[in-house]
Amino acid sequence: IRDDEIDLFDLWDDIVEEKVWAFLGFIACVVLASVYAFTSTPIYQTQVVIKSASDNSVVELNAPQLGGIYSKTVEEAFADARAALLSKEYRRSFFEAYLSEIQSIEGAYDSNLSQSQNFARFDRLFSSKVSNEKKDVETFVQINFELSDPQKAADLLNAYVEFALGSKLGDVKDTLESKVAAQVTKLEYDASQLREKYKGEQTRRTLMVNEAYSIAQAVGQTEPVFSKSEIVGTYEPPLYMFGTKALQAENKAIKNREKLAESLPYGEDHFIDKLPNLLFKIEQLKALEIDYSKVSLAVVDEKAITPVSPIKPKKMLIVALSVVAGVFAGLMLALLVAAFHRHKEKIKSKIRARRWA
Repeated sequence: IRDDEIDLFDLWDDIVEEKVWAFLGFIACVVLASVYAFTSTPIYQTQVVIKSASDNSVVELNAPQLGGIYSKTVEEAFADARAALLSKEYRRSFFEAYLSEIQSIEGAYDSNLSQSQNFARFDRLFSSKVSNEKKDVETFVQINFELSDPQKAADLLNAYVEFALGSKLGDVKDTLESKVAAQVTKLEYDASQLREKYKGEQTRRTLMVNEAYSIAQAVGQTEPVFSKSEIVGTYEPPLYMFGTKALQAENKAIKNREKLAESLPYGEDHFIDKLPNLLFKIEQLKALEIDYSKVSLAVVDEKAITPVSPIKPKKMLIVALSVVAGVFAGLMLALLVAAFHRHKEKIKSKIRARRWA
């Protein structure tokens, strides 16, 4: 065997000779790993599963009065819920709202860190899984939460889901109400424009009738010059030709419109084209009441429960890996010690050889 070749039998002899060191390396790895596995703080994980709600859960958001203003499908509602549960904004708001409780949990808050840094640590305790349309039959969102206290892990996760869904529903409510208010403002503006137009046309017609009455009176025209059957096509004779009797009757009718319509729901507004319909829509929108207690963006299919066993540290896995690592560490340590001893023997041999020389 050449000097640069490795003799396996020599290696085995070295290991046997330094078996104490091999054993010490093995024991050290196993002991250190076992100490870590059995003394480190256990971490527990709990989860919540959210699924789409039924069609009945969004009926209130699709009231007939909201046609063309606001609507929400079950799919859109679930998308809102999913966005809320994954939202950093809602998670930060929850962190601030439950700060005192979070501060009392070991490992969840560090007073030496800033608020933003503590939130970043808290945020990392969450993980999520979203359904795949191609693989999964049902649409769902799974939110996982890890904490050293199993009971508080379940309580906090349930509270977070309720907080996020409630906050999103509040946003939906604000959006809907703002759109309804904007639509009411628009309709009221349109109604005022129709009234202004009507008043202008009424004033113009009154002036024209009064002018025609003066002319008819001046020329002595009491009765109409033409009968209705004699007026052909689009020809319109001058107003004074209708005679003072007809003009006086029209003028009186214009003045009596308010009194004539006083028993009607919208009074004189009934004489204005399209206005009663606008006023009815305004009334319907103002009277609209939505029972948000009947609205659900999503349903909690599986609430968080107190986990029984921790997810980490994985004690048996750590110990098993430490055994494997200990074997290699022990062998390496034995070989290194043997190599060190051979190196010392070589140095001693050289020294003795020099002395004899």
